[in-house]
Amino acid sequence: MPAKMDPGSMHYAGYKFAHFMPNAIAGISPMIKYLIEPSHATFLFVFLIIFSIIEFLAGLGLMLGFFSRLSGLGTALLSLGILLGSGWIGPTCLDEWQIGVAGIGGGLILFLAGGGPWSLDSVWQKKWPDIANKTYVKWLTSGDIFSENMKLIKKITFIFALVGIFITIYTNQAFYGGVWGKLHNPSKHPQVTITKPVLNPDGKLSLTLYRNAGPDTYGAFIIKIKIKDDKGGTIESFNADFLSKVKKEDIKNFYISKAHPGKYSLVVPLSSMAKIKLNPTTPLSLHSGKYTIEVTDVSGTNWHTSCEIK
Repeated sequence: MPAKMDPGSMHYAGYKFAHFMPNAIAGISPMIKYLIEPSHATFLFVFLIIFSIIEFLAGLGLMLGFFSRLSGLGTALLSLGILLGSGWIGPTCLDEWQIGVAGIGGGLILFLAGGGPWSLDSVWQKKWPDIANKTYVKWLTSGDIFSENMKLIKKITFIFALVGIFITIYTNQAFYGGVWGKLHNPSKHPQVTITKPVLNPDGKLSLTLYRNAGPDTYGAFIIKIKIKDDKGGTIESFNADFLSKVKKEDIKNFYISKAHPGKYSLVVPLSSMAKIKLNPTTPLSLHSGKYTIEVTDVSGTNWHTSCEIK
């Protein structure tokens, strides 16, 4: 699908990559954040190209049995990167998590086992045995490494087993709470955080919305934003029709996943962060004091934050 590598296409792989950020393990998310900023779009494109080439070569090596051990190790490392970077973003199942742990386990096993008799490694090793029988070549391709290094193989196998078990248990707990505590699914319902609200006496409102959880297959659909006074009374209400017509110049997006006016609402995709400016529907003159901003999703979920006019 060529459109996946076209930054101007809605199918661009960069959007999927951006979806990883809210669920990434700490330490990985800053790298993703850096790459999905619009000013670093070139770096993101180069990263996706390099990653795709490595993924292609590792996959081709697996299918053909060529440089089997190197391909297995590459598969394990790629799977580890995807697992730690994407987190668990499946709305119905342990999506990337089960792909990641299976890829790590399978890749490490293939690194130890090498390719079988039908692999390309086996074919060229028979043709050029002088090269194939060198120890370092066998560690990259296939062939018997057990008889010469049995003690070392046992140590490596033990370490691989510990690493595989630790990664499986740790990530399942981190993403899902599957080892102890309450099970949770951050991808089931949209979550939006509201930051930096600024309310002026004339009723002009600006706030930053960040979609930090929920399914990556669709956005949060904001159908109402209310301004309430300290007694809970509604002073201003921006409805779905108003929000669906917010001007693009009044939306400042910080990442490539962009909040935008939709047909019936303000759409906030996963990992998008945007500063929204809203002008009152009628002239207002607000007194100093505390106010509450309430943002409502089409599902009926409400998010709140407070602000103050001094």
